[in-house]
Amino acid sequence: MANKTIERNNIVLVPTDFTSVGQNAIDHAVVAAEVLKFKVVVLHVINRETRNKLGEGKTHKAVEEKLKAIVKDIKSRSKVKVDYIFREGSIFDVIHEVATEIKANVMILGTHGKKGVQHITGSYAMKVITQSPVPVIVVQKRKIDPNGYQKIVFPISLYTEARQQVFYAIVNSVLFTSEIMIYKQKSSDPADISTLNIITSQIEDEFRRNKVKYSIAQAEHTRNFTSQLLDYAVSNSADMIMMMTDSSIGTNFDTSSWSEKMIYNVAQIPVFSINPVYLGHIYYGL
Repeated sequence: MANKTIERNNIVLVPTDFTSVGQNAIDHAVVAAEVLKFKVVVLHVINRETRNKLGEGKTHKAVEEKLKAIVKDIKSRSKVKVDYIFREGSIFDVIHEVATEIKANVMILGTHGKKGVQHITGSYAMKVITQSPVPVIVVQKRKIDPNGYQKIVFPISLYTEARQQVFYAIVNSVLFTSEIMIYKQKSSDPADISTLNIITSQIEDEFRRNKVKYSIAQAEHTRNFTSQLLDYAVSNSADMIMMMTDSSIGTNFDTSSWSEKMIYNVAQIPVFSINPVYLGHIYYGL
C-alpha cells in the first residue's frame, strides 16, 4: 500500500535528558536550524528516572525551569525560533507522539553509546530511531561545525534503497552545501558487481542532474564493509554518515550489526538515519 504523503513543518525536534550529550544534541539542532531556517523544539520526557533525579512532587516545575533555561541560552546566542515541550510517559511513545503531532521535519538525538546512562541512550536510542516517523540525526559528544554538515558519506551496497537515500543526500547537499562522498561496497561476484554498478550509475545520474557535488571511492576488500566505511569517513574528516535502518535487508545490514556499528561509531561521527517508511513523504518543502 502506498504511503500517505505528509506535509511537514519546518521544525527540528531535539529530545534531551539534561546531560552533556543532550546539550550537544541541542547545539547540533541550533546550528542545523540556523542553516535550514527551521524552528527548534526541545523535548523532555518525564519518567521514573527524571523523578528520581529531581524528586517527587517537584518534577514538573523543575523540568520546566530547566527547559526555560535552555531556551534562554539558545536565544542568547542564536536568532532561531525555539520552544519546549515536556510530557510524562515512555520515551519511545512520547517522542513518537510529539514528532507526529508537531509534524517535525527531522529529529536530532543524543546518545551516550551502548554503555552508560540508559535514558535516551544505547539500545533505547536504537528503538527510538527505528520507531521514529521522521529522519533522525544521531549525535554523541562530537561538536558540530558552525557551517553544518559539509562532508557526508553516502554508502552504496547491494542493499541500498537508492530512491530514498538519494533524495535525502540531495536535500542535505543543497541545504548544507555539502559534498557527498560515495563509498561503494566491493564484491567478487559478477552478478553483484553488475548490480552495484547499476545502482551507482543511477545515483550518479541523479546527483549530476541535481548539480550535487560528489566524489566516489570503493572499498578495498570484499569483507568488513562497515569497518572500511568508518575508516574512510574518519580519514576524510566526514561530518556525517547516511544510513538506512531496515532489519530486513541482509545479515550484514541488520539493526544489530550494521546500524549499531554505525550509530555508536568510535569516531562519534553523526549518523543520518533513514527509515523505509519515509518514502513518499514530503520534507523540506520539496
